[in-house]
Amino acid sequence: MPDIPLTRSIPVPEGAIASMSKDSSRGWAVVAGAFIALLFSVGVLIVYSFGVLSTAIVTEFGWTNIQRSTLFVAFSICSVIAGPVWGAVADRAGARRVAIVSAVLLMLCFLALSGLPNNLVIAHAAFAAIGLFGAGTLPPTYACLVVGWFDRHRGLALGLTMIGVGAGATALPPIAAMIVTSYGWRELCIAYSLMVLIISIPCAVLLLRAHPEQTMQQKKAGQPVMVTVKSAARQYRTWALGIFALITGCILVASVTNFVPLLQSRGETLVDAAKYQSIMGLSLIAGRLVGGALLDRIFAPRVVTAILLVTALGFFILNQANSSMAYVLAAVGIGLAIGLEIDFLAFIASRYYDRAAFTTIFALFFAVYSLGATAGPPLFAWFLQTTGGYSFGLLTSSVLMLILSLTMFTLPRYEARS
Repeated sequence: MPDIPLTRSIPVPEGAIASMSKDSSRGWAVVAGAFIALLFSVGVLIVYSFGVLSTAIVTEFGWTNIQRSTLFVAFSICSVIAGPVWGAVADRAGARRVAIVSAVLLMLCFLALSGLPNNLVIAHAAFAAIGLFGAGTLPPTYACLVVGWFDRHRGLALGLTMIGVGAGATALPPIAAMIVTSYGWRELCIAYSLMVLIISIPCAVLLLRAHPEQTMQQKKAGQPVMVTVKSAARQYRTWALGIFALITGCILVASVTNFVPLLQSRGETLVDAAKYQSIMGLSLIAGRLVGGALLDRIFAPRVVTAILLVTALGFFILNQANSSMAYVLAAVGIGLAIGLEIDFLAFIASRYYDRAAFTTIFALFFAVYSLGATAGPPLFAWFLQTTGGYSFGLLTSSVLMLILSLTMFTLPRYEARS
């Protein structure tokens, strides 16, 4: 079936647009607000400090590591389910409202978690509630606001916004460990609720605004969001992007979690392996900034095609050689891909699909990515245990990255910049 154009032009009063033009300083203020809000989003507060928080909880209550892992599963499944729902609400009621309401609910969830009793059922319900109510603070909500303010610099703006996740993932775990060590995990939950209340919510209230054109598009949307989503589901590009989200989430997250152990198995010390991991972190930032800027200048699928070729080569060489150059190339390839993948999905969704359904569609892609990210580490561990080494996993990753690269090259041109 041929592609059905999904981009619709809606007339907007010139006065409103003139007062708040695209790519303006007001838009960069929205980027700053989204960056800060993402620092304290549910993806950072739970995903990247789960090890610190959950370990302290199970130690106090005497639960097993398997029971600890099921807490994360409860959170992950509920956030995957709730993400597209929050996205649909954002497309109809506005992303700013969703960001504020979800942040308030997230704050209340952490306050409730601080009073958690020694009851595994209640613990699962608490983490499930955090996933359900906090999913509105995930990247799709903020990307919705950012894309409305930018045209020429949309890729760069998205890249800068998403760095908030990386910055939070870097800064908060050691802070969480310090609080847990000095005070306790209940105090950490209270501290997280205060961070959301004092920093995240005020930033959302003061800095986040929808562009006037975006607001009018929501008011004048000619068809329900789900009609647009169903139309998108019939298109090749949607399925290609969904597969991209699933496989990259699975492979790249598994690569990050296994990179240091893999290098240690090659004879590298923990310190040296961590140095290569830091190269991956720097490459991630470069992927967000440089990759985002390239998305504004080069057809986005071509940029991703090139990055995935480097990633595929990195996996292949890492399997064939034990050298510093191989480790650096693998770290750079993985880091660049991780840094670009979510930005690319947000950018390409804003170019391919009706803006009235952007948040819903991007949230669906993000949910698929999250499923892959959840399944990747245990799947890679199973490969390691079954085959007795990393070779099969590395070769499989290389081949899949190559196939994805070729698939992205076949994506069609977007009809118009919106």
